[in-house]
Amino acid sequence: MKNKENVTLDTFSVLNSAGWFLTIANIAGITQLSWEKIGTYWLVLLLICLATAIIDPLVKKGGDKDGEK
Repeated sequence: MKNKENVTLDTFSVLNSAGWFLTIANIAGITQLSWEKIGTYWLVLLLICLATAIIDPLVKKGGDKDGEK
């Protein structure tokens, strides 16, 4: 597998879809979760995205040994 970024996008898509399912299922009365737990899920997902956005450029910055000429 050459492009590792596809794995990250697919993982995020699954987590995002799970969040929407929890939200819609709670509105429909299928689940008995509190809104605080669903909000916490979305907040944690946002924090993971922010951490990835901050750490990713730092890791890629040090990984290029050839450099541009």
